[in-house]
Amino acid sequence: MRILRILAFFCICFIAISAEQKRTVTGKLTRVMAIGGESTGWAIELDSAIRVDDKTVHSIEVSSSEITKFGSLDNKQVKATGTISHRHGVERGDRSILDVSSIREISRAISLAGSEWLLEDLAGAGVIDNVQATLAFPEAGKVSGKGSCNRFFGPAKIDGNAIQLGPLGSTRMACPEAVMNQETKYLNALQAVERFEWKGPYLLLHSKGLEKPLRFTRLVTPKK
Repeated sequence: MRILRILAFFCICFIAISAEQKRTVTGKLTRVMAIGGESTGWAIELDSAIRVDDKTVHSIEVSSSEITKFGSLDNKQVKATGTISHRHGVERGDRSILDVSSIREISRAISLAGSEWLLEDLAGAGVIDNVQATLAFPEAGKVSGKGSCNRFFGPAKIDGNAIQLGPLGSTRMACPEAVMNQETKYLNALQAVERFEWKGPYLLLHSKGLEKPLRFTRLVTPKK
């Protein structure tokens, strides 16, 4: 009976240690120099630092039984799950490695707060030359911009990649008919937005009822 209790104790400890070492991380998968054959040749530059063996790390070497798949994810944003293991080499000494059990590409996270954008394509319909339509997030919970003719403003609710804009208010200037038509379509599309994604260098807003997204590029304000 004593032996069974001891075995049960070690089993519980082993399970706890294994669970503690399992990690899910996000970041950019990159190639690294294989020093003397002691490197797997791959690492993830982490979005957020993690603690491994009481050390704070900003990148971690990764390995997998199907490491050839890493090639298609080179320099892409990924989410990887695996367990932490340790290896020893003559040149590099002891190092921690994430033995990956699953890995997939994800959209790069982007903060919209404080950003401003220029509309380049209105859901596949293009935009009128020399007529700027913009989108700005001046502070948390607010959106503003130029509709094409008038300035608009309103609340913004953002949760992860989900986004809700409006109801939007605007000024009441009159412009040529084509410009006003573009503005109406733009503001209606903004108030139907459901999610956003970043596909560098473009910000894409997906609106309910539209087959194609609104496409923006970052608007850089000239320095005075």
